[in-house]
Amino acid sequence: MSEPIDVDRAKETWDKAKANFVKTLDLHLEHVEYGKARMRMPFRSTVANNAGAIHGGAIVSLCDTVFWVALASIYGHTQPTATASLTCSFLRPAVPPHDLVAHATVLKPGKRIVYGEVHVYSGETLVAHSTLSFLNTPLREGEENWREHERF
Repeated sequence: MSEPIDVDRAKETWDKAKANFVKTLDLHLEHVEYGKARMRMPFRSTVANNAGAIHGGAIVSLCDTVFWVALASIYGHTQPTATASLTCSFLRPAVPPHDLVAHATVLKPGKRIVYGEVHVYSGETLVAHSTLSFLNTPLREGEENWREHERF
């Protein structure tokens, strides 16, 4: 295994580096450890569908983002990577008043392909389950080896 992750430092790094789209969804990193991450998306009407539940696209974005953090806890947040596949099953509507909390786990950390899952809860209710494969892309010439990149 590896040394423990400084969760406060990871949150600070996350807050400084998150993309504009992630800011729009108001995603908050709550916890990270080797191969795992937990993230919260507050319930807001701006991400709700016409039925009043959180839009499926916002849930998929939450899954994709929290899994990237779990991956970065192993390979480093500077490792170039891309989502290769993502399947999301919506199990129940994510209705107010609860925020969504997503738990990501890397199940198979490969050198190139990383596989895992995300469980999304609204309160105590499991509302979505996602399986994901990410592709670690090669580093450009002159960059460090992927195992040497700074983790969270």
